[in-house]
Amino acid sequence: MIKPVFMGLLSNIAEMLPEVESILFDYFEIDEVKKTLTTCAISEQVVMLNDIIKKTRKENPESIIDLICHSQGTIVAALANPKGIRKSILLAPSFDMSLERTFKRYDSKTRPGAKIDLDGTSILPELGGLIRIVPAVYWAERVLIKPFDAYNTFAENTEMIMIIANQDEIAGKSDPTGLNPKVKQIFLDGNHGFHGNDRESLNKIIREIII
Repeated sequence: MIKPVFMGLLSNIAEMLPEVESILFDYFEIDEVKKTLTTCAISEQVVMLNDIIKKTRKENPESIIDLICHSQGTIVAALANPKGIRKSILLAPSFDMSLERTFKRYDSKTRPGAKIDLDGTSILPELGGLIRIVPAVYWAERVLIKPFDAYNTFAENTEMIMIIANQDEIAGKSDPTGLNPKVKQIFLDGNHGFHGNDRESLNKIIREIII
């Protein structure tokens, strides 16, 4: 099975928490034949998360629900702002949703075949060998997001822990100034996916938070 370059992060965390029933899901669709990954509109991702939480709560009314999110998934969780979540662990959170950062990352000179079309379909070659397909609605919704407002609102309804990667090569250097004081911030060495030995340190911290 083809996997995006960061998909293994959350599955690895789930394996590290055998005492916990984990529900893993993605906000995209993968076509194994065409080797494409289609990104859903952000509003669709918010609906998907809320639906999964609602279904989980209905099937397990006495359960304690925690969220572990990564990258732009942290924004989706904040926008969804679900109630009744005990702890929300946000890994390598996104503080900058401007398009300029993405344009630079997918410059056609460094990523042959990359094409960003804000009014049509964008083609973004991924390092994992997949081609990301992005609809115009994704960009239109993204530019309207105010990350700090979303995080600060969500922090009023959950115990929020942000684990910020010190060497994040995708999100860049993060400046969390302006966050709700209820948000606990942990700065940890690691790249955007906390690869290599940094994954072990991340897993240890998450286990201490959840268990």
